[in-house]
Amino acid sequence: MWRDGESSTVASGTVVLGKEVFRQLKKEGVTRVNITGGEPLLREDIPELLQQAAHYSLRITLFTNGILYADKANSLNGLIDKLFFSLDYPFAEMHDRSRGVECFHTVIKAIKLAQELGQKPIINFTLTRDSVLYLPEMVDLAERLKVFVYLNPVYDFSGTQGFETATLNHIRYYLRRKLVLINLAILEFIKAGGNKVITPRCRATETTITVLPDGKRVGPCFFNQGGRRGREDICSSCLRWPYIVPSFSRGFDKYFWLNLVSDKINKFKAR
Repeated sequence: MWRDGESSTVASGTVVLGKEVFRQLKKEGVTRVNITGGEPLLREDIPELLQQAAHYSLRITLFTNGILYADKANSLNGLIDKLFFSLDYPFAEMHDRSRGVECFHTVIKAIKLAQELGQKPIINFTLTRDSVLYLPEMVDLAERLKVFVYLNPVYDFSGTQGFETATLNHIRYYLRRKLVLINLAILEFIKAGGNKVITPRCRATETTITVLPDGKRVGPCFFNQGGRRGREDICSSCLRWPYIVPSFSRGFDKYFWLNLVSDKINKFKAR
């Protein structure tokens, strides 16, 4: 889980949040919970969890592969502020091969169902050395569906090796498209090679709360439990955006300003 600014934002990757955890987060000033996975919709009690979050006026962002969305859409409706559907490729055969199951058309139907229910679904497009080649087609798909697409470079640094300056400029070019959301600070951070253990950019202990499934908190992050923030071997070249992006909100450097500008541009587009 992560929080941004003065405990204003929280993101969750692997947690089971009970009522007491939500109560404590609210007490600490948290206003937003991002629920990812794994696949959060595999939880039978996900509607109840979201209702508990709503009880404490916590705004929910949920990331899903979309496969189970149709089964739970009605029980989730009205409980999610931002709803992201993961698509690996803009073509059925390639997406299905990536996921290991035929699900592309299921996801597209889920996106359309979310629209019918009054949600504003967003495609979460994970950019790798391979999938970035299909960026134009993914943007075209988003425009046909009339939904935003968030360009999300893969967490793993090895997955972005090969993202040369021309590749990053190619991604940046699509910022001019109305339905494309990008964080320019992320692109600049990839260009720099990620976190440096000698001069770490990570601010996880200042901006992040990590809660395990049993409710236990760990730090400075899920991947570096009990270690020195940003300085362990696991931290070298780190691109784990749930921790790095909120870190951009601390420290007045180029990442701070690019993150701020990107946020304003994306909010302007979403008006």
